[in-house]
Amino acid sequence: MSTEPTPQEEPTSKDIVERKIILDLWKTKMHGEIIGIKQKEEYMAKSRQFNRDLELFGEVKEVNKNGEEETFGYLGYRTGLWDEEPDKFNRRLVIKLFSKSMYYQGTIEEMVGREFTRSLSARKDFPAFTCLIDGYDYLISLNKTRGGFFLPEWYVFRLEDENAFIPVILKHKMGPGIDYRVVNGIGGNQFGFINGIKFDIGGKYEITLKGDKDLLSNVMVRTLILYAASLKFHKDIYKKIKKGTKKMKKGEWKPNVSNEELALRRNPRAMLRK
Repeated sequence: MSTEPTPQEEPTSKDIVERKIILDLWKTKMHGEIIGIKQKEEYMAKSRQFNRDLELFGEVKEVNKNGEEETFGYLGYRTGLWDEEPDKFNRRLVIKLFSKSMYYQGTIEEMVGREFTRSLSARKDFPAFTCLIDGYDYLISLNKTRGGFFLPEWYVFRLEDENAFIPVILKHKMGPGIDYRVVNGIGGNQFGFINGIKFDIGGKYEITLKGDKDLLSNVMVRTLILYAASLKFHKDIYKKIKKGTKKMKKGEWKPNVSNEELALRRNPRAMLRK
């Protein structure tokens, strides 16, 4: 059941923005936006972020002032890292967001090494991600920080630069659906809601947002879209972590961290000294 954001305090000195974004994730590959080889080559030429193994799996829409849904962009995931990985414990989710014109907007990448290490120490399943947003100078670490038996799960991330610091908590709403309250950690005000539409076969999520323009920046909106898109895969991620950590405790397996994941964690100061 959808819940509209209800901020505890309404900002008065800045313009308030309200947005409603819909993620329509497709059940099958037989969809009008599925591209052929020629079209795929054109997209790859337009953006180096459109990988050869990238498969589109959903459309992002925004509801305009007239209540009409307009295409915002498309979502794709790296099948080579997920579907085709021979060691299922090493499979790694990478989702990318593109504009309507298929220009790159951002990425959410699963951090396999981090999540297995944290899950071992916590004795619970704690997925971990890194977001990269086009034009934003900082990596965004997005991690599960709490959750378990009868304890709602929380994910956190933060946006920051020289002038701002915005910690965001995604609080799972207990119930049958996949719903999250989007809360500003400073003040504890809810400014958004991610509503997982129940009984939708492919997967459908509605993101409603209300806040000032500085809070609802492009970086914030794209990060929330990418996180909502990852929810389609969370069930499989949790199963992978649970089984993988059991094998690690027995000494039967350890993660094979990819070069792409290592590159995201590399110390930039060490690179400058070389």
